Amino acid sequence: MRIGLGIIFALFIVCFVVIIVEETFLGGRRRRKALKKAREREIEAEMLTSATKGPARQNSGTHHPPQ
Repeated sequence: MRIGLGIIFALFIVCFVVIIVEETFLGGRRRRKALKKAREREIEAEMLTSATKGPARQNSGTHHPPQ
């Protein structure tokens, strides 16, 4: 029982240290910010290039024939 708890505690400490190293030395927060900005720019570019014919269809749960 004590050995099992010791192993679980050791794994917890190892994971904690790995998270700290990743955040501080590998630029975790900066990388996530950069990826988020890149995704936003990609979505904006996609929205600018996609043309729409009219307003978006509204789904009210009832069937309406196309106009």
